[in-house]
Amino acid sequence: MNISFSKDKESCRRVLEEAGSGKVAFVYHLEILDSDGYHKWLDKSRLKGKILYRVKVDPVARDGMLIDEIVIDEFSSAQAAFDFLSTFENALKQVCSGYTILVVIPEPSMTFYMVKGISWIARLFKGVTDKGTPPATWKAENTDVWPDENQMKVARTQDLDEPLYVYNLNKYREVAEYKGFKEDDKKISGKEAYDRYAKIAGFELLRRGAYPVYGGKPICLFGNREDCMLADRWDHFIFVRYPQRRNLLATIESDQFHNGEVHRDAGLERAAIFMAQDAKRDKSSNQ
Repeated sequence: MNISFSKDKESCRRVLEEAGSGKVAFVYHLEILDSDGYHKWLDKSRLKGKILYRVKVDPVARDGMLIDEIVIDEFSSAQAAFDFLSTFENALKQVCSGYTILVVIPEPSMTFYMVKGISWIARLFKGVTDKGTPPATWKAENTDVWPDENQMKVARTQDLDEPLYVYNLNKYREVAEYKGFKEDDKKISGKEAYDRYAKIAGFELLRRGAYPVYGGKPICLFGNREDCMLADRWDHFIFVRYPQRRNLLATIESDQFHNGEVHRDAGLERAAIFMAQDAKRDKSSNQ
């Protein structure tokens, strides 16, 4: 879908109308100021929106941006989405010190059902059960496209038995840049290089029961934090669920995963990555 990325609500609305979009998702990145007021906002807004996921983000900043929760809310149309915003945005401003909303045209839900089925088959025939505490040797050289050292340090201190959600917001290179790696003479796009990584690393995820549960095409970003690290053009949003946090930590230590890293480095110009747990599992939550 060839849609230009915009950075304000009115431009976003026009883009959606011109594209004839059906379903629309809002991905909220929230810095919560008033916890009680926030939960009241959730209760009221839930009557009009459809919250698919609500996660509590690991307590560590990514490129200077510290987020408390991420919420994914889906609507049947652009009109419904912006009607919702006109009703509830002012109340959101009152309970959050900072918020940013990413507007996404979601991929068909059938895509994720199919991937879930493939994961079930992969686990049945090639499944891996991760136990104990995985080693902590993996470290990214290019933190523009991987979790940084502080993120990994905090991730390893969280409950390894709890399900983990990983938020990925990707910006692809126009042409892949392979460095110190013998690759085909024919130039490929950044997206093609990333797809090579996804194919290799994806198998390690699938056989552990991990898979994307949501994703789509980002088309707009707005909110009261225009200076945040998300203020960029983005190409793809991917939201992945792991049955346990240790599954991710074990995956990144595997030889097969290491074989795919070079393709991610070559294909991505930049990525925003957050790790999180289901907010409903948080004992301090009122939900």
